[in-house]
Amino acid sequence: MPLVAGCEDDPVVAADYPPFPPDGVFSVTGDGVVTIYWNSNQEGDLAGYTVYRGNEDLAGPYYALADVPANQTYYDDFDVNNGETWFYAVAAVDKNGHESDLSAEDVFDTPRPAGDDLVLVELGQDPLHAGYDFSSLSNTSQSAALGTTDIYFENQAGVQYIVCADPGVDIQDYGLIPLDGADYAPAPSEGGWAPSKKAEAVAGHSYFVRILTGGQYNYAKFYVDGAPSTTVTLDWAYQPSTSYYGNRELLVFRGGTR
Repeated sequence: MPLVAGCEDDPVVAADYPPFPPDGVFSVTGDGVVTIYWNSNQEGDLAGYTVYRGNEDLAGPYYALADVPANQTYYDDFDVNNGETWFYAVAAVDKNGHESDLSAEDVFDTPRPAGDDLVLVELGQDPLHAGYDFSSLSNTSQSAALGTTDIYFENQAGVQYIVCADPGVDIQDYGLIPLDGADYAPAPSEGGWAPSKKAEAVAGHSYFVRILTGGQYNYAKFYVDGAPSTTVTLDWAYQPSTSYYGNRELLVFRGGTR
């Protein structure tokens, strides 16, 4: 039994406390995967971590998902479906089997499909392959005239644009930033959507798209990969989860306080 310094005739038993809860917990949204990250605990008797997950609410209930060794501070959760929201927490475990409280951050994630190298042909060159429907979840272009088309590619007076194909679709240029940098689509109150319903296609820029269907919103993003010519190549992600205001999560959520 461990002792602490004190009177030789009256030793004091050292308290054996559970570890502190992990902090800095956040998730990264993927295509059919959610990755959970956290900061390393500093206890000398740390044995590892237990990752917890729930599917009801931030308040729980949470169920043990996986045990992770002490030298690992992430977990890839592949047991998820795109468009479904999951809630996460992490606990630390010491070598005596004591487990900490759950981490304090509010961490939830809705994985979404994504794709690379979608090619759209300029409308005047080939209208049958100028458009794209994000909900198709494919890398296949389609006719700009189809009712399901969300965006299409067109040269207007010498300027190449990505154009909204329907009055219920909005677009905004997020600037010179990689696709992974466009993590959370703007809230309705933030604005920034192009009144003209089009945005110039610029190499290296990322864009957000908002799609109104049946009174609810879906959000998507895409990246212009290379200089547009008679075609444009896009990398994209689409959030199939929908609601009145829409699920705007497209890459990462860094939690606040539970």
